[in-house]
Amino acid sequence: MKGYTENKFDYGLKKGGLKNRIMDVLTEVKRFLCNICSRYFSTKSNLTVHMRTHTGEKPFSCSVCHMSFAENSALISHSKIHSGLKEFSCQVCSKCFSRKYHLTLHMRIHTGEKQFSCDVCHKDFYAQSALNNHIKLHSGIKEFCCNVCSKCFPHKSNLTSHLRTHTGEKPFSCDVCQKSFSWKGGLNRHKTVHSGIKEFSCDICSRHFSRKTTLAIHKRTHTGEKPFSCSGCHKSFADKSALTAHMKKHSGFILKEFSCDVCSKCFSTKQELISHMRTQTGV
Repeated sequence: MKGYTENKFDYGLKKGGLKNRIMDVLTEVKRFLCNICSRYFSTKSNLTVHMRTHTGEKPFSCSVCHMSFAENSALISHSKIHSGLKEFSCQVCSKCFSRKYHLTLHMRIHTGEKQFSCDVCHKDFYAQSALNNHIKLHSGIKEFCCNVCSKCFPHKSNLTSHLRTHTGEKPFSCDVCQKSFSWKGGLNRHKTVHSGIKEFSCDICSRHFSRKTTLAIHKRTHTGEKPFSCSGCHKSFADKSALTAHMKKHSGFILKEFSCDVCSKCFSTKQELISHMRTQTGV
């Protein structure tokens, strides 16, 4: 009986069945080809999952929020969000997350690690998903259009955030100072102000900042760099917000949305209001 088993096994080896399957696993042979992007996969199931990135198919749906996913494992991971359990904590700022993967992405904010790079403009990102969204910008396709001002966007999320500039809606509120924001990213950036952590240091004047982007803008005060230029008068600015405020002067109608609590005088930019407040308070 033993000999029969061995012969049967040998027969399998001669036919290339079991031996080839074992060798495929050990050497990670990728024999399944995607006929769209020519990428190879070691198993048919991996190819099936990959094909959904081309077809957009997301057969696994959350029973709570109805969000859909291409893989069952992604749905299982997502479901933890609804449990309210956040067992993964950041050792730097103590922020907690429901998934270890989200903590890993968050940690890159502190380390500055951006391992995903765009082949077109070489901009770097913390996560593959962020890179995927960015790549759509290079396609030039903007299929999501605002029904108020007709401005179009490459992503539906961009349009959703934009619509709040018309409605004034600010659904994301800081639990420390109650300041509200129109998009979650703005709230997340704001929260670093309350943490007190300023890990980004200027190598010229040693001034510290809580955000890397703020440090980059600050450094332009040393270099004199002004990369944002007005298309109307060609005046240049060190940061985009200053250019945006400046462009309002060319619009023919200057919206003065920043009001002084002391004398009720209004200003078109927040910086003008801050300067004015100093004359009122003597600070």
